[in-house]
Amino acid sequence: MNLLQESVTPTGRKPTVKPRPMSIDEIRQTVADYARAARNAVEAGFDDVQILANYFYLLAQFLNRTTNRRTDEYGGGIENRARILFEVVEAVLSEVDPGLAGVKISPMHESGPMAAHDQTLPMAEYAIRKLGSYGLSHLLLMGNTTDFTGTLLEPLMGDGMVRHFRPIFRGTLIANVNMTAERGNRLIAEGLADMVAFARPYIANPDLVERLATGAPLAEIDWPTVYASGRHGYSDYPTLRHAMP
Repeated sequence: MNLLQESVTPTGRKPTVKPRPMSIDEIRQTVADYARAARNAVEAGFDDVQILANYFYLLAQFLNRTTNRRTDEYGGGIENRARILFEVVEAVLSEVDPGLAGVKISPMHESGPMAAHDQTLPMAEYAIRKLGSYGLSHLLLMGNTTDFTGTLLEPLMGDGMVRHFRPIFRGTLIANVNMTAERGNRLIAEGLADMVAFARPYIANPDLVERLATGAPLAEIDWPTVYASGRHGYSDYPTLRHAMP
């Protein structure tokens, strides 16, 4: 939600970073940037685009009451804090077909400044319900990535996330976080999800689909290499056939 301005001291010391709220013009430009990025992606040959509205990304900062301290039309109540999300969705859909765009969202906040509070769940319910009216290709619903025990979101742990939001969202729902073949098949069979997404297993298993189909063991991810630069830990995991002696 904040753009950062840097000031350098005359002595050349480390710059002081002073956050300031985005201006209305900057918000409008950012919304237009989302639309242009979506158009560029589709023209480049991508099958689908996904708007990120969780973690600590910009849209999530607007949605969260703790990080959004604005007093204008983009701050305050739930509808105002969600305004930029739907402006972005509508701008993206002005450039690409709704069947080519989805949103990644859920109240899976980490600890720290964006931790869960009494408006976290109502905001997620409002946003996810309204997203169901756009005819999007999908909504990727993230499960909890931290322990919600003792918080207002405790009922959403495990399968609780999809059980809560499946009746709210009209459209294709993709469940994510801590997925296995068994759990994914069960969620789909129970009607709690239309699809499931694998992220970490795909990093360590370039042939994940084949391994899941045949019941082969999965390679473990090498965590020290995650988010590092270079190919190590990303494109050098062997396929099952190459790993076999």
